[in-house]
Amino acid sequence: MRILKQLILVVWVSFLSGCCWNACTNKAMHQPMPRVSEEATHATFDIKDKRGNPDVLLAMALSGGGSRATYFSASAMLKLQDVFNDIDILKEIDVVSSVSGGSLPAAYYCISKDLKEDKVRSNRYWNEGIVKKLMSINYQGKWIGNWFWPYNIFRYWFTAYDRSDIMAQTFEDNLFDVSPIGSELKFRDLNPERPYLIINATDGTENIGKEKHFGELFTFTKEDFSNKLNSDINSYSVARAVMASAAFPGAFNYMTLMDYRNPKVKDERYLHLFDGGNSDNLGLKSIKRILFDTRDRYKHYIVILIDAYKEERGIDRNNCDPRSLFSYVVDLNFMDTFDSLLDANRENLLDQFKSRTFNMGDNKTYTIGNLTFWHVTFQDIDPGIKDDIGTEEKSLKEALNRIPTSFSIDAKDTKRIDRAVDLLINEDNVILKEIRDRLLGKQGRYR
Repeated sequence: MRILKQLILVVWVSFLSGCCWNACTNKAMHQPMPRVSEEATHATFDIKDKRGNPDVLLAMALSGGGSRATYFSASAMLKLQDVFNDIDILKEIDVVSSVSGGSLPAAYYCISKDLKEDKVRSNRYWNEGIVKKLMSINYQGKWIGNWFWPYNIFRYWFTAYDRSDIMAQTFEDNLFDVSPIGSELKFRDLNPERPYLIINATDGTENIGKEKHFGELFTFTKEDFSNKLNSDINSYSVARAVMASAAFPGAFNYMTLMDYRNPKVKDERYLHLFDGGNSDNLGLKSIKRILFDTRDRYKHYIVILIDAYKEERGIDRNNCDPRSLFSYVVDLNFMDTFDSLLDANRENLLDQFKSRTFNMGDNKTYTIGNLTFWHVTFQDIDPGIKDDIGTEEKSLKEALNRIPTSFSIDAKDTKRIDRAVDLLINEDNVILKEIRDRLLGKQGRYR
């Protein structure tokens, strides 16, 4: 009887909405064109000097990589809070730019509050126990389970509601709603005491004349919502932005947004977004834009990249037939070409930050000599360090490189990541010492 009542309610609501449940939730109901909000937002490239040392811009980028990136980023952020006794480096961060799996802890940190804070709508807290539990949830399993709610079954088969919408709802229920009442969090609910938040996705929309879309970076910021959609970022769901950033092709559908820029055109236009890793799996492109926009404003720039990249193993050179059982239906070798292209883009971006010389297109470059770049990656783990968690004879680095890219992670792998964080982020790290001194106003250099 309860299921029947739910189905009747769904049919009735669908009828009232014209029998079309559109997934573009930035559309304003009963308004032909929403007014772009003038209220302040923390989802913007317009960074104000409110945190930490005003002479230093500290930016953090969190890479993609499913739950591997989610947990690695969260564990690293927690470690930065207390690695030194005289400074909380996490509180010094001015802006965080995230992609895919890294967007979960980035957005959660920016909507959460510390224990002593009162005026934060989310009522969600940032502390080690809560954060590590939330970032290690099997979201893939919860996502599949949510398919079978009668409410979602109907919407999935008879409306525009799709797999990405179901996962967005899964993220919202666990991370991005008001605890305990469950109402969704919007970008206007970002904690103003936290860093500015830039969530990155990839535009999959067809090009319109000279206006390029396909393959371009799209950010959930006031600038892109205003200039590319004429829409209000503050009224958009944080969970759906995170899902757009993590909508890996094949597993998830596009996240769709309404384009309101031309009210005279009768045909509605939309923007279709998917995984930000396709355009930049490191979150560094948005950081590069900030560096360019604020060049010469600060005495020093610091960029910390938490990178969950794992070395791809490639195809066994001794195997004459590399097909798996699944390959008899669909060969997944297209994923190898995808990974190789991402690797090329990744190395290009890393080279720019390491050399402090940036390419802005049109053969124009600029140099930021007062930049400290710290790349935190599994690849810096000494291969001689043994994995003391599993039973197989292998190194910790090898075990980390075997963690799959999905929204599920087991307890053994979270322990491995925590151990990696302790090895990579500690008070003896030379670059981290320099970062601390810069933030404290000291000029000493360790390298």
